[in-house]
Amino acid sequence: QATVLVPPGTGAVPPTQPGPWIERVVGWLGKVFLQDSPTRPASPEAGNTLRRWRCHVQRFFYRIYASLRIEELFSIIRDFPDSRPAIEDLKYCLERTDQRQQLLVSLKSALETRLLHPGVNTCDIITLYISAIKALRVLDPSMVILEVACEPIRRYLRTREDTVRQIVAGLTGDSDGTGDLAVEL
Repeated sequence: QATVLVPPGTGAVPPTQPGPWIERVVGWLGKVFLQDSPTRPASPEAGNTLRRWRCHVQRFFYRIYASLRIEELFSIIRDFPDSRPAIEDLKYCLERTDQRQQLLVSLKSALETRLLHPGVNTCDIITLYISAIKALRVLDPSMVILEVACEPIRRYLRTREDTVRQIVAGLTGDSDGTGDLAVEL
């Protein structure tokens, strides 16, 4: 019977419970590499090897999943709060991997290429900045990622002539896209 792996952010198999499919992979490893079978149980050394493989499979899963979510982070931030489960999944994986630098490089690059150019309305930049603040607070409560990743947005908004006007419009409710600004304050 074929097993369908469902991505963790969908709620079907969260990374906090990689369980069944990892156990199937580890069980397969036991049968293939350790020649484990009901008639010939594995030795204690083989059991230790299998436990190490289980850890490797879990780390591999977390690294791959985090890499996929890091590449999607711009869209995840844009869709926040609807994308909160994806942020929480990524947070869980980042706690188990050393991929914060990869996240920072990827997010800064995505922000600079997709958001910080003259073709994007200032109102849209402010709206995404507000979403980034909310999402990255969940991802990293220390707010280090927020400070580093969003510095290009702050710097770019200072160069836009209509930034102050858009912020004031957002505070007074005169602007469509920055209504979150008035709510936040």
